[in-house]
Amino acid sequence: MPVEVISLAEKHAQFKDAWSPRRVGRLDDYEIKLAKAEGAFDWHAHAEEDEFFLVTRGVLKIEIEGEDAVVLGPGEFCVIPRGVRHRPVAQTEKVHMMLIERAGVMNTGDNPPSDLTNPVQDL
Repeated sequence: MPVEVISLAEKHAQFKDAWSPRRVGRLDDYEIKLAKAEGAFDWHAHAEEDEFFLVTRGVLKIEIEGEDAVVLGPGEFCVIPRGVRHRPVAQTEKVHMMLIERAGVMNTGDNPPSDLTNPVQDL
């Protein structure tokens, strides 16, 4: 299998909708996803999985239940531990991020399905 070079900027340019993750790669049992943020997402938690957020454009605040929020700018990342309720909130008009999650993780976590529940699509 050939090794592929992936440009995050080029991949982000291929879609517009916010909070709708796109799979751009796999790493063992994990998926590498790109997403765009606009406004606030729902409060949620992932019972069995940690969640990795890397901001590549804009500013993203992640509110964390019972703790101070974290604010991520371009080139910054954090890991939200499994079971921790959190809510990503875009702080700038355009926020691009990369997520690394175990395969099969639903973006709305433990919440019932809603208009924000989006199965991952391939780019």
